[in-house]
Amino acid sequence: MSVEGALDDLREGSAAAVARAVAALESAARDGEAEASRHLATLAAAGVGLPQSWARSLVHLYAAARGGSPSARGQLKVLAAGGPPTHADEDNPAYWRGLSARVHIEDWLKPCEKRVLNAAPRVVAIAGFLPFEVCDWIIRRADGRLTPALVYATDGVATQASGSRSNSALELGITDCDVVVLLVRQRIAATIGVPAGALETSQVLHYAAGEQYARHFDYLDPALPDVAERGQRIVTFLVYLNHAFEGGETEFPRLGLKHRGGTGDALYFGNLGSDGAPDTQTLHAGLPPTSGEKWLFSQWIRNQARV
Repeated sequence: MSVEGALDDLREGSAAAVARAVAALESAARDGEAEASRHLATLAAAGVGLPQSWARSLVHLYAAARGGSPSARGQLKVLAAGGPPTHADEDNPAYWRGLSARVHIEDWLKPCEKRVLNAAPRVVAIAGFLPFEVCDWIIRRADGRLTPALVYATDGVATQASGSRSNSALELGITDCDVVVLLVRQRIAATIGVPAGALETSQVLHYAAGEQYARHFDYLDPALPDVAERGQRIVTFLVYLNHAFEGGETEFPRLGLKHRGGTGDALYFGNLGSDGAPDTQTLHAGLPPTSGEKWLFSQWIRNQARV
């Protein structure tokens, strides 16, 4: 089976298909296919089809970089503490081994310092949540792959955007993810204090000048079977990936609050009240940039982890 065939199996998602995909990728990696090693790095980091292991993920990422995978090489350059050397011999395996040794996973597992903007419902800002290089990496992964963003009703059904939403988005499923994105997810989970399995599929959002997401709620109808199975959306977490735009604030009209972060800053807010019921005070909007373009990393968090 080819690497592309393995990715098709991962998208299919059944246990049997994932097992086939892992076996095919491991076979291709043994044959020296760098992209197979790169995808194994992602699966090991996510714990999909393989035991979750950051150490094993970095071993696969190093093998992929040594084999010439542009994505693996870019990820190591972004993640290495202190950044890559200005002058380096990229044909030398020792260079990639050195970069992988400077990826400090423990730093991604620590909660970040927070600043409370509103107590109830809780709205929290975090300065410098992500390094600029990581933000730029995520933007470059999404650029050119965006589609019109969907509108998610309180019944959880996603539909094509109406006049209430005009921006574009990319969902980062397992075949679109990488180790960088998974470490971002891990930092979010650590900051909120939930297991990574409580995070829904991440999205990258793009707003051109004039594009918006009108006032809406992020919580789901509590009567939905999906809520009984996976829990309610308790938190919405946003990371501002750039700052080269005017306007474009995140607005909470019932709280009298607008917020706009700089590159790498984060904002998150709870969607439920102290009684665990949906809180209508969390009504919010993504206001349109008046110039430039806005990029966000968007993450919904449930109160039950996916097994």
